[in-house]
Amino acid sequence: MLFGRRKPGYTTTVDGSVDPEQAVLELQKAELAAKKKPKAEVFDINAASETARRLKETGSTFDGSAAKTGEDVIAAVERETAELAAKQAAEAAPEAAEAAQPDAAKPELLDFLAGEPEAENDPFADQPTKTAPELPELTPAQELAGYIRARSAAALITPHALLLEEVENADELLAQMPADPQCTDIVTRAGAKDTYYYSNANMSDNYAMIAQLIEDKDLCVMFAEMVRFNARIYPSATPLKYFQRSPYGLAPEVIEQTWKAMQENPEYADIEELTNNQNERFLFSTKHLTRRYAKAISDVDDFCD
Repeated sequence: MLFGRRKPGYTTTVDGSVDPEQAVLELQKAELAAKKKPKAEVFDINAASETARRLKETGSTFDGSAAKTGEDVIAAVERETAELAAKQAAEAAPEAAEAAQPDAAKPELLDFLAGEPEAENDPFADQPTKTAPELPELTPAQELAGYIRARSAAALITPHALLLEEVENADELLAQMPADPQCTDIVTRAGAKDTYYYSNANMSDNYAMIAQLIEDKDLCVMFAEMVRFNARIYPSATPLKYFQRSPYGLAPEVIEQTWKAMQENPEYADIEELTNNQNERFLFSTKHLTRRYAKAISDVDDFCD
């Protein structure tokens, strides 16, 4: 039997032994209680997921599962945010404390090392401290020798006239050098126009000879001396283009003028010219080489081993 108001989709069945009025009263009470029961709050799951994503980017462990299980999302978010803030504050505390420490409180490195105990079993503890010996003061003659050495190291021979211009009492100091063991490397070479000094520790004798000939500025003598030297020592003929190279550095026209002047001077009658098989011009000295031999050693082989 049906009692009470009928609502769409709402039908109930009661026992026939129950007082109808009491049954209706109970149903009305139940319906009234259902209307007064608070509804569960509805949360926006998309907004909760976005909050969870931002929390995870900052290190939070909240993953949005609270919204799916009915947990209060707002409370979960607030809890996670508070935990994250506490964690960051704890990590920043040591750095802030170190920055707040005044510089005066930090020990200096030397003070720290001085306060450290002596090392045990130091292998150098029994060795006395040695100081470098003081270098003896140079005499004026030794200082002048150092000046000549420096010029020799720069491929320069030192004329006597230059020393007289730049050094006071130069002759007196030069006279002291042969007796000074510290100046034994200073050598004298007599040129056509001056006397020259150099250090044989920094310049070879052969180079000093060339430098002296250049300083004398007598090109005919320089050509003759170098051609005779090469023929006697090596032996070899001297190519004319040899005088274009360092340290001579002569222009081709100057070389031609010098060779022409030598041909007109009887003092250089032993200097002759030849052309090798590559059409290159050479000079040689008949005092030390025959023409046939000079030509043979000047020719270039047409084959290779």
